[in-house]
Amino acid sequence: MQEMRLFYTPVWRTNLAADTPDWPAQRAAMLARIEVLEVAAQGVERTNFDGWQSDDDLYRHAEFGWLIGRIMALANQVAPEFSPRGVFDDGLLWANVNRRGHFNALHTHPDAVLSGCVYLKIDHADQGLIQFLDAREGSPTSHWRCYTKLGASTPLMEQAVSITPVEGDILFFPGWLRHWVTPNQTDEARVSVAFNIRMN
Repeated sequence: MQEMRLFYTPVWRTNLAADTPDWPAQRAAMLARIEVLEVAAQGVERTNFDGWQSDDDLYRHAEFGWLIGRIMALANQVAPEFSPRGVFDDGLLWANVNRRGHFNALHTHPDAVLSGCVYLKIDHADQGLIQFLDAREGSPTSHWRCYTKLGASTPLMEQAVSITPVEGDILFFPGWLRHWVTPNQTDEARVSVAFNIRMN
């Protein structure tokens, strides 16, 4: 039979550390700026439980200029998936610092067509995973599985997919995809930069 995939939700992943020759220096500069910002300001509270989150204007700082260019270039590789003529050219950028016990609650990014995250400091899975939940309203995975006893999970019936990020990873996903970040179980801070981008 011919398969038609209806209303699928992709996540795109690549690693900046692998193809950025000066990644160590760029990463160090971004981490240093985030540290200065965290000391200087209380931060904002959105989805973060106890973690620190910067204002969403991180793009104003020179240390993130190259990153914005890379985000937009990569985003526009997948722009045709959203619109035949659309271009991603505007957005917001903010830092997240999660220490022991800190996490980000389940949420979406309703003001963005495309969202994502760059991982600057993460050494192992215990520092927190990002978990995506089924976005299909009314699917068996979002209720009581329709009282159907299902055996082993298949991609069609998965309720949640966890991704273990590594340093340099960048993820892109539609803003409507529900996700959360699991608690950091270590004494090492987990640092990431998240973004929302819009299309014109």
